[in-house]
Amino acid sequence: MDWVFLPSGLRLTFVLLFALDGAIGIMLASTLLTYFLYFDGSYLNLLIGGSLAGFAPFIARQIAIDYFRLDKNLLNLRALGFFKISVLFAIISPLIHQLWYFWIGRTENFLTSTAVMMVGDWFGTVLVLACFGLMLPWLKPALTLIKPKAIE
Repeated sequence: MDWVFLPSGLRLTFVLLFALDGAIGIMLASTLLTYFLYFDGSYLNLLIGGSLAGFAPFIARQIAIDYFRLDKNLLNLRALGFFKISVLFAIISPLIHQLWYFWIGRTENFLTSTAVMMVGDWFGTVLVLACFGLMLPWLKPALTLIKPKAIE
């Protein structure tokens, strides 16, 4: 188990920037990486694991837009917004992953595994989002050139 899981921050950052396209890209990339590095012979586990990795940050993004009034273009995203969405994502992703892992018997202690994953995801997300937030003023001109969904 990772106490600082940086890929979670990358997942959320890509989905914040590229919306559904980012979620689909993460899903495909996670599925391929799992297939080549950790494949256990179950194609169902492979597809569901990849799907959860891609759509958990998308669900967090949609909830933040609907309930936290996050602007789809990220124009109103400040430190408090980064904090809120990082906590939200650090709850949603581990919860749905651990529910799946518990369902298939890969996790014995649901609460402990979920709590550890929440901590790792939150720290990883905060680190990546903090770096992204610091780089955003320099990245905005480049991001408008590639026109991701969140900037259009």
